[in-house]
Amino acid sequence: MKKIGIIGGIGPESTIQYYRMLIQLYREKTGSDHYPEVLIQSIDMTQMLDFIAKNELDELIGFLAERIHVLENAGVDYVALASNTPHLVLERLSEKVNTQLISIVEETCKTISQLGQTKVLLLGTKFTMSKGFYQSKAKEYGIEMFTPKDSDQEFIHEKYMRELVFNQINPHTKERLIEIVNKESNRNGLEGIVLGGTELPLILDETDFSELTLFNTTRIHVEAMLQKMLKD
Repeated sequence: MKKIGIIGGIGPESTIQYYRMLIQLYREKTGSDHYPEVLIQSIDMTQMLDFIAKNELDELIGFLAERIHVLENAGVDYVALASNTPHLVLERLSEKVNTQLISIVEETCKTISQLGQTKVLLLGTKFTMSKGFYQSKAKEYGIEMFTPKDSDQEFIHEKYMRELVFNQINPHTKERLIEIVNKESNRNGLEGIVLGGTELPLILDETDFSELTLFNTTRIHVEAMLQKMLKD
């Protein structure tokens, strides 16, 4: 069985979800009562986001590469960044490390394409929604990826960083998020929603939207990780 390394702590709550889901899906897929062996290198999310906010991408790449080298030295076969936002630099980062990186963006776009959907809304941090890296990858798959208007992006980002990162689930925040999604769906004829923030599944799920497919990027990423882990 292949060994998976995770860059976690970005944020801590979603890393917990990754770990729990890896165990659950591993046991379901293998039909066993065993547990997968996973290495987690938890990093300083504040420092990572500071690099992005200041557009210090070279520093960000060096920061992430150094932490990935810790996992490589421990003998992992694959590495996953347990967050959407740092995938902003994934292509350049992959050139600085020796281990294959499992991309949450690539796997999500692949999943959307396999379902035949072409119009989806992207939710996440301000960086994820506004930097264009998700949209570029989606375009390769023939997917048109929309984002909320700037003021709604600011609202989502603030609630993400002040509430969801700390697993604080506010009913009023949930209502506003649903309103934003429904507004964009009516405007753009959406087929699905990409929860492009790994904390977003803490507050939104399939029961909140009757006519839209919800793409839980955490689950998509974990399933891709397990596929690599269970390869012969």
